[in-house]
Amino acid sequence: MIKETSEQFKRKLGIKIAKRRVELGLTQEQLANSIGKDKQFINRYENDGANPTAFVLKQLAQVLEISVDELLDV
Repeated sequence: MIKETSEQFKRKLGIKIAKRRVELGLTQEQLANSIGKDKQFINRYENDGANPTAFVLKQLAQVLEISVDELLDV
């Protein structure tokens, strides 16, 4: 069994956030504003990998119109 590192998981989650955001036609700024953050917050998640708190994860899932489980299934 190959163990996924924390960095690999964060990177995949960031990619999933970006992909779903684009599917919905949202800009980074629109997504950020929806959860009370700035564009750089989303940019860091998408480009450097995401490690959101449970609360931010729930907010992202709601705006991205998917469940937290779907968001974490990376």
